[in-house]
Amino acid sequence: MRRRLAIVAAVVLPAVVFFASGWPYEIYMRTRAARLRAQIERYHSAHGKYPVSLLDIAGASLNGPIYYERDLESPEIYYLWFGTGLGTVSQYDSKTRTWHGPQ
Repeated sequence: MRRRLAIVAAVVLPAVVFFASGWPYEIYMRTRAARLRAQIERYHSAHGKYPVSLLDIAGASLNGPIYYERDLESPEIYYLWFGTGLGTVSQYDSKTRTWHGPQ
């Protein structure tokens, strides 16, 4: 009986820790953000500039959970971000083409 319990604990505990860590959610959100990023890049290819807001992109969700902002000083740079927990975000920087976070 103890052996079975130990085996079950060895299988279940890592799964619980993995899902509680937030990584599955962040991976899911980055996948969604990658689709939005592709839409933004297609808009840029078609219009020669990045959209001022997501209103310019058909079908984009305007009220989150992924947010967009074009840099006001340099219109060739934009940011995408989403919340990853209490007060933390993961952010994409188009200038460096990298994700930063959660911060």
